[in-house]
Amino acid sequence: MPHSTSTLSSLPPFPSDLPHAPIARISSAALLSHDPAASASLLEACRTYGFFYLDLRDSEVGKTLVAEAERLLALAQSSFRLPLEEKNGFHLERGVSMFGYKAAGTVKQTDATKRPDSTEFWNVGKDHMHGIVPSRPYPGVITKEGELFRGFMERAHGVGMEVCRALERELGLGSGELEGLNRFDMPSGDHVRLTRKKAVQDEGAVGLPSHTDFGSVTVLFNWLGGLQIESRTEGRVGEWEWVVPMEGHAVVNLGDAMVTFTNGALKSAKHRVVPAPGEQGMHDRYSVVYFVRPHNDALMKPLPKFDDGRKVKVAGKFQEQVDEGKVYTAGEWMTRRAKQLGS
Repeated sequence: MPHSTSTLSSLPPFPSDLPHAPIARISSAALLSHDPAASASLLEACRTYGFFYLDLRDSEVGKTLVAEAERLLALAQSSFRLPLEEKNGFHLERGVSMFGYKAAGTVKQTDATKRPDSTEFWNVGKDHMHGIVPSRPYPGVITKEGELFRGFMERAHGVGMEVCRALERELGLGSGELEGLNRFDMPSGDHVRLTRKKAVQDEGAVGLPSHTDFGSVTVLFNWLGGLQIESRTEGRVGEWEWVVPMEGHAVVNLGDAMVTFTNGALKSAKHRVVPAPGEQGMHDRYSVVYFVRPHNDALMKPLPKFDDGRKVKVAGKFQEQVDEGKVYTAGEWMTRRAKQLGS
C-alpha cells in the first residue's frame, strides 16, 4: 500500500541487523560556506564509495529542498495512480529519449540476469519545465505543478554545482572547470525522476538492476530502504550494503561523466534497488531524484589536468558501444545510453 506521509517516523524502522554502508555525512551549511573540512570529506567520499549523505536541515536552501521533495512525493503518489493506459500514452521513446513515463518490466541490456525491473517512473526534463527547449507532453497532474518542478530543479542543480565547486577546490582545478560543463541554462539531459516500486513483488524481483549513473551528480530523496551500493569494507569488498534513508538528508552520488572528466580520479559507484527489507517491504517505495548531467555540447573527455594520454573506461558493458577514437558530446553519449533500455 502507498504511504500517505513523507516522515520516516510514520514508517516501519529500517532493520538494524543489516549491513549499513558507512558513507560520510556532510553538512549543507558547511558545504555552502566552503568549509575546508567539508570539502575534504566530500572529496574522500567521491574517491571511495562515490556516495554521501547531505544533511539539509542546517541551511535555508536545504530546508526548502526537503519541503519540495515531500511535495513531489505526494505528486508521485497521485501520478502513479493514473490508469496504466493513460500513463503509457506519455511513454518515453525507447532508444531515443529518456523523458516521459517508463513502465515497470523493462529489461536493461547491461544487466547480466536480464530480469525485468519492477520500478515505474516519470522523467521530467529540466529543459521542458524551464522552456529551454519545446516540451514533450506530460499528464496534467505534472504540468500543473510546473512552479514546484522549476524551483526544485534550480535548487537541486545548485546542490550539484556546490559539489562541483568543492571538487574544483580540492582537485586544484580552475574555477568553473567542472561547473562550466553542467550549465543549467543550456540544453541537457537534466531531469527530475519520480519513481514507484510496488510493495508486492515476485520472488527475486529487482527494483533497478546494478548500474552506474551517466551524469555528473545525482541528488536523491527516498523514504524507505532498497538502495544498495558495493561495499569497500575490508572482508566485504564487492558485497552489497544498504544505504539507510535519513530524515532531512539527501543521498548524493557521482556519475560516469565525472569519472570521464577526471580520468578516474573520482568514482561512480555501482548501485541497485531491491525490495525494501523487513516490514518496510509492505509499503510502496517512492523516490524523488534530480540528475545533473553535462549540457549537450559538453565534450566527454578528461579535463586538461587529467589528460595524460590514457583513458579510463566507464559505464560497464556500455563501453562496448563506444568508439575509442571518438570524443562524444554529452548529447551523443545520452543517445547511446538511452539505447540500453530494452523492451
